[in-house]
Amino acid sequence: MTMRIAAAIVLSLFAAASHAWPEKPIKVMIGYAPGGSTDVVARLLAPRLSEKLGQPIVIENKPGGAGDLAAEIMLQSPPDGYTLMMSTVALHAINPGMLKQRFHPLDDFTPIALVSSYPMIMIGSPQTSFKTIAELKELAAKSPTFYSSSGVGSPGHLSGELLRKATNANLTHVPYKGGAPSVTAIMSGEAQVNFATLPAVVPQIRAGRVRAIGLAARTRNPAVPEVPTMAELGMAEFEVGTWSGLIGPKGIPAEVVQKINSAVAAVVNEEAIRKRLVDEGSEIMLMSPADFGAFMRKENERWVKVVKEAGISPQ
Repeated sequence: MTMRIAAAIVLSLFAAASHAWPEKPIKVMIGYAPGGSTDVVARLLAPRLSEKLGQPIVIENKPGGAGDLAAEIMLQSPPDGYTLMMSTVALHAINPGMLKQRFHPLDDFTPIALVSSYPMIMIGSPQTSFKTIAELKELAAKSPTFYSSSGVGSPGHLSGELLRKATNANLTHVPYKGGAPSVTAIMSGEAQVNFATLPAVVPQIRAGRVRAIGLAARTRNPAVPEVPTMAELGMAEFEVGTWSGLIGPKGIPAEVVQKINSAVAAVVNEEAIRKRLVDEGSEIMLMSPADFGAFMRKENERWVKVVKEAGISPQ
């Protein structure tokens, strides 16, 4: 009886704490360097999310392992809703097939709020002139040709490997600690080709600092309507994309999860926020925490299979 009473007291105190949440600043981890799409989405939402929740939102970038490093740090925190992460497809669906993770990509996390998705886009450095896959292969046959990515296990890495294996092009992977530095390598000519998240490079494309080659999506995107799909370039069914969504450690109280989910939905549905996301190539993908969890599992099943069938060895 005494143990039952003690347990009831603990549960009541925990429920009271959840009801009062949040009572202090909320940290949101980013697994990439500043300037990439994940970072941009998090920083776009943070000010209005802070106003909705009544506490500061602190963004902390911890690049490494295509999100794995930030996840490992976050998982050391208690599941109280004060340490979260803006995650991507890499952590839960691509990395499991390409990296040796020190956690379970699904079961160790609490899905909270999916925000948006966006396709990968193949870009070339201004110092190159290839416009087709055949011309890229010709370039790679004549001189050392490097493709940059935001890190081993990232969607850009997967895209590059799928392209290399499908075309037998002589491309060498150069991983960086985030999308922004990998795109900088393209602008400088340090690397010749890159698969970037569309929102991260729309400004550079419009300014002529990188060359848009092909979109890894089923249809063209309104943000860059002049850019052909990879299928139009002869790469049928070459579709790779990613997404941004808030997660936390396993065990965050349902009431806290729902508070965050509702706040995110309210912010994303604001006209200015929604317009900014769509104008830069994103598709809004709001859903319940349960649906987000189911979505993550489907993504895991899909991309682990793709990695295995492509023969990409775990690293």
